Amino acid sequence: MNLKLCYTFAVLLVGSCFAAAGPATRYDVTLTVDLKKHLIQGREEIALSHDPGVLEWQKQPGLRVERFTSSSADITPMETAVRAEIRSAGAHRMRFEYTVTPTRGLRWLPNGNGFYAAFYCEAWMVCFTAPEQLGSLRLEIVIVGSVGTAVGPGKLARTWRDRHGRHFVFEVPDPTQTYLFSFCVANMLPTSQGNLTLYSADGGHNRALEKTADAAVFMREKAGVDAIASGYVQAFAPQPGLAQEASGMALLSEPYLSRLEAEDDVVLMAHELAHQWWGVMVGIRSWSDFWLNEGMAQFMSIAYLERERGHMAYADRMQKLRIEMDEIRAKGLDRPLHFERWTDVRDALGTVPYVKGALFLDRLREEVGESAFWRGIALYTSRNAHQLVDSRDFQRALEESSGRDLSIAFQEVNGN
Repeated sequence: MNLKLCYTFAVLLVGSCFAAAGPATRYDVTLTVDLKKHLIQGREEIALSHDPGVLEWQKQPGLRVERFTSSSADITPMETAVRAEIRSAGAHRMRFEYTVTPTRGLRWLPNGNGFYAAFYCEAWMVCFTAPEQLGSLRLEIVIVGSVGTAVGPGKLARTWRDRHGRHFVFEVPDPTQTYLFSFCVANMLPTSQGNLTLYSADGGHNRALEKTADAAVFMREKAGVDAIASGYVQAFAPQPGLAQEASGMALLSEPYLSRLEAEDDVVLMAHELAHQWWGVMVGIRSWSDFWLNEGMAQFMSIAYLERERGHMAYADRMQKLRIEMDEIRAKGLDRPLHFERWTDVRDALGTVPYVKGALFLDRLREEVGESAFWRGIALYTSRNAHQLVDSRDFQRALEESSGRDLSIAFQEVNGN
């Protein structure tokens, strides 16, 4: 997610998978969308193994559960959750049917011919939303009529048309954090180049794909591992201010596409691309370390700008962030980067993870030196690929690469 364009949050996983901290969950969701009627209906099956006890999934009030079944659990839908009291140990399946009213995280596009889902997956599916609760996903989007294309997370596994409409099936087969299950339905055409695909209203944007491919080379070099070997999709929707990472894709605003191509405005593109490494491939263990997603993506996008335009462009961006951080402090809104006083992601919204996180990385780069810093970034990323991390994991990698005790430098992270 981009700091300037979107304060709502926000690759296919390759190689080994995340190790789930909670019950392994499989979500199978079908959304039937009638664009003319502005109607979204959902069917969902949740499969998991669990001992007897109580589980609670999240949902938003706009998701109205109308039917539910389970042979092994007593289910109680509530306004913002679904409670399941599991009666026996073993494998369990819960099925739901519901109607969705777009709200935070699920919005109709301005022209009325589509909609998008970003970050708050509980707007359109019953799910675990905590970062440590991982799940795989099969998402089928059925568009009633012949208008519109769906772009979704993971891999587009199958498409077809029948009397019900146009079907698009997306698969995220490996355990993934559910906030990365974003998608878009709109009138868009694809342009492809290698393993990159760009969806836009008019198609034919090879220049933007070339810039994305170049930024991907930079990210791979610095990370020491490839997060987009299985492909990466950018969907440019007619929604002002849209900027959201997802599993194997990014949702971006259509007006930004012209700035990317005509004005060489690469920072937003690079920010969202960076999340495929720092946010998707390397996930945070809790919202307390959200800076490891957003601060890292902010910093890496500016570091890419440095490679493209020179150090003065990098220094200018960092100076602007320093001014912004001074304003944050003046308003009394500063806090440590690692912050444990919340349990809900909505509390983590704000500019600090982006601004303070990027500035901290800039200072760390200067303190340990260029070579040690980038070795540490590569070590942190490759060692923790497909793992959940916290600030201590990042500190250990930088200490190992620099051969120094960085506890004093990391006091800024912990607020000591």
